[in-house]
Amino acid sequence: MIKSVWWVVLLLVLLVLPVGGVAGADDEEALAVIAKPKKAPRVPWITDLNWEEIKDLAHDRDQPILIDFTATWCGPCKLLDVMVFTEKPVIKMLSNVVTFQADIDDPRHQDLKKALNIEVVPTIVWLNKRGEEIDRFRSYVSSVQFIDIVEGWQNNNTIDRVLSQRQLASPQDPAVLLDVARRQAERGNDRQAEVLYRRIMNLRHEADPRVVARGMLGLAQAEYELGQEESARHLARQVAQMYTRPDVSDDIAQYRAEGMVEVALFQEKIDDTMGMLATYRSLAETNRTDVLALHGFARAAIKAGVELKAATRSAIRAVVFSDNDPDVISTLAECYYWRGMYGKAVKWQKKAVGEAPHTKIYQERLALYEQAKSGDPHGMRGAPEGKS
Repeated sequence: MIKSVWWVVLLLVLLVLPVGGVAGADDEEALAVIAKPKKAPRVPWITDLNWEEIKDLAHDRDQPILIDFTATWCGPCKLLDVMVFTEKPVIKMLSNVVTFQADIDDPRHQDLKKALNIEVVPTIVWLNKRGEEIDRFRSYVSSVQFIDIVEGWQNNNTIDRVLSQRQLASPQDPAVLLDVARRQAERGNDRQAEVLYRRIMNLRHEADPRVVARGMLGLAQAEYELGQEESARHLARQVAQMYTRPDVSDDIAQYRAEGMVEVALFQEKIDDTMGMLATYRSLAETNRTDVLALHGFARAAIKAGVELKAATRSAIRAVVFSDNDPDVISTLAECYYWRGMYGKAVKWQKKAVGEAPHTKIYQERLALYEQAKSGDPHGMRGAPEGKS
């Protein structure tokens, strides 16, 4: 009974501490291994079968196959996992589908990755029961978009066919223009995407605020691909402000977390580290249990070389609420490394490798931290050069 009460007290302490709050080293270690949040329902991904076994299963069940190509270190993959694959309508829609999740770093899936020409993650592939590809899309989409796409697939319509029909019926609908623009961008047609995104901006006064926000972020992405980096940076920060201003509409507020993580991931892509830090900080201060925000703040602080103690505390909270996500654990280890605490860095990185043994970047970091520890076992020389 006493032990149970102690766990509750520790979790309450974790909840009330702000992102930059104070916690002792002993509390950090205890919180990271004791508190275990309840897992949310999610799509029941099959991860322990090989591709031939998946095809046999699909044939036996007479069901199509959905493959989620993912990676533990992939930000948009985590956003899909948290914002889409936990939604009840999505789970229900995929109940009669063989859902297969393949980590691209896992040697078991290298032949499949090569056969399907998977170049980026996330990539979602729809196949018939014989394992023949019907259609695919890349990058993050909202749960509403995901449901529309899968509904089209289940009715034997590809994404392009559905978009063509929608565009023919409503050529000036901003939501339709947004989906068409994203599809163009996915295919590398950045100039065409830019034109469509600008049309959305011209229709912004009659469009759903969320469509406007996502259209503006899409325009930022198109500008970046066309070499307009400063414009892209400015547009992304404008979108972040749209989600955080005090008078934000209810239409935007209910998608704040999803939208801001999308912005922050883009800011990371274009190396706007301080913009990324500000976006994640704002989100983490709004929701102290948001794993994506807590983890993102820690990663941004590491990149910027600032607030490393606060980053460590944020990473610890993220480890707890993610139920030991290997990438979050690896970020916690990196926090300790840049603070010169090599023993802890090695300890946590070993845990990350144990959780995802096939991920090469985790193994490389462990080797780096072990080398640092062997040269300075007690951390007497302080942090490695390059971070404050």
